[in-house]
Amino acid sequence: MNKKITGNISSIFPDDINTDDIIPAWTLQESTEKEFFGKYAFSNYDKEFINRCQKYENNIIVAGKNFGCGSSREQAVYALTTNNVKAIIAYSYPDIFYRNCLNNGLPALIIGEKINWQLDKSIIIDLEKKEVVFENKKIKIKNPDEDIKTFILGGKIGKIRNHLELIIEKKVKRYDWVKNKINARKPQTIVEKIISDHLGREIYQGEKVNIPIDILFFNEVIGPPAIKNFYENFEDIFKKYRKEVKIFDNKRVFFIPDHTVPSSSVAVSEGIDLMENFAKNQDCLCYKEGDGIEHVVLIEDGYIVPGEIILGTDSHTCTNGALNTLAFGVGTTDATYALATGYLYDFEVPKTIRFNLYGKFKKGVYGKDLILYLIGKLGVDGASKRVIEFGGPALKNISMEQRITISNMAVEMGARTGIFEADEITLNYLKSRNKYPFKTYSPDKGCSYEKIIDVNLSELEPCVAFPHKPGNVTFISKIEDYMKKSQKSHSLDFAAVYSLKITDAFLGACTNGRYEDFIEAAKILKGKKVHPEVNFVVIPASRKVYNRLLKEGILQIFAEAGANIESSNCGPCFGKHMGVVGKGAQMISSSNRNYIGRMGSKDAKIFLASPATVTASAISGYIVDPRKYL
Repeated sequence: MNKKITGNISSIFPDDINTDDIIPAWTLQESTEKEFFGKYAFSNYDKEFINRCQKYENNIIVAGKNFGCGSSREQAVYALTTNNVKAIIAYSYPDIFYRNCLNNGLPALIIGEKINWQLDKSIIIDLEKKEVVFENKKIKIKNPDEDIKTFILGGKIGKIRNHLELIIEKKVKRYDWVKNKINARKPQTIVEKIISDHLGREIYQGEKVNIPIDILFFNEVIGPPAIKNFYENFEDIFKKYRKEVKIFDNKRVFFIPDHTVPSSSVAVSEGIDLMENFAKNQDCLCYKEGDGIEHVVLIEDGYIVPGEIILGTDSHTCTNGALNTLAFGVGTTDATYALATGYLYDFEVPKTIRFNLYGKFKKGVYGKDLILYLIGKLGVDGASKRVIEFGGPALKNISMEQRITISNMAVEMGARTGIFEADEITLNYLKSRNKYPFKTYSPDKGCSYEKIIDVNLSELEPCVAFPHKPGNVTFISKIEDYMKKSQKSHSLDFAAVYSLKITDAFLGACTNGRYEDFIEAAKILKGKKVHPEVNFVVIPASRKVYNRLLKEGILQIFAEAGANIESSNCGPCFGKHMGVVGKGAQMISSSNRNYIGRMGSKDAKIFLASPATVTASAISGYIVDPRKYL
């Protein structure tokens, strides 16, 4: 129990440090040992980080706002703790990273004062008094008291073990939310309604609750360490009660190898083998390599239905909000706890930002352009820890596949999740598909929104995000001016771009690898050739999409044009295989992130755009307006 920390400031970081900055994606599947990740900490972003940490026994990191944005990878926390980082002090954190710190007992402290930090200076953190002492100045810590207690205790494991015992003893009641009807005293948002029905009582934003979940899924990045931790943390409790070691519901847990399949290393192969054997032992579903990406196959197969609470070990689990669900990503520890108990603990019900959508997309403009536009307007932390709720008369003009793309990138503006109102399009999509009973949710008139933003779809045009942040967004008509603006930038997150020429293009990922995406791209590509200096990688996001495109002759269009067609997986989006880019590359991608080193070399530059813009650019050899081909 450590109430006071004395150390030295070994690193000072700016705003929006992301988890790819902290630990590169390619390392994640190479070990389930926490110590492994320490030697790769900040290897793409700050090569001197480890050397600075070796100077001191206790290292303190100070940073700007939004420290730890990006993926759900808990390995980012391990990379810090194994370099003797004892605390982080920043102005804000995204929710997933903050929860990962809580679960691992790494104090992620929040302050409000602007401080002129100095490298190597000593610093004292008194958690009990909730203050930081620096240069004889006392700085108030703003974290909730309950979180401070968790940091002092080194995590939540004791609490979770006690709850598992209550579940085994059948002292915990779960409600049938589909049949529940809560008569709330005041208007509620969609999220407040879903949680209220699951808990059997009315719930509102700001309340902290333990919520029962309906779906839990793992990829091969987080599945193996979660399985290991599951046995280490809970096997003895099951044996104490003479029970088999069992997951909370074998019909509601899924394992989906998708990030690096076919496998690229022995470690990845062994991790997938571990998941397959565990799923067989627990009698739950493990998808086959090549079946598709986690955020695609569960929706396709009808396991995702309105009203569910869904956890996935990937930040883009928010994708499922397109189907009127409450869905979000979690780290290894939260997923391990949920695997045993079926609960997510200490969840603070978020505030909601409402987007009212009007009008209709013009030709050559898609859901990807809308979400890029919104991220550009709000910024990568513009909806931090919020739910973004989509509704309005324009919903009738937005297909389910476009909604899935929009929800997928909600996390790129810092949102906990995105969620769409249900309508006829939702119900038609679920016909003959849904595996479970469900009910749909709409917000009450007069419910409490933090803000309401109106968006006219007809005013949008194709958008492009410049490296190295999804928030560096411009309309295609202004791209030359935006390139000139980048050349005046002094920020690592907004890289100087001197040419719109591309060397690589990627069509795929959980964001834009669906049937409709390929159909729109094929309209542009048919009868044309990929530019001779461009490597165009295309990856359908599931086996079902692949087979349908193959049967209809759509893949032949890509093959004859000179594209490289790969089996269903995350591909270069994860930066591990199937299109990893080298130094000096410029790639335009339909994926969701363009951080430094995200898709290969830290010296490459990644642009984000719609499938139409990606395909038109692959033909032209430079970033171009897709409407000239439509």
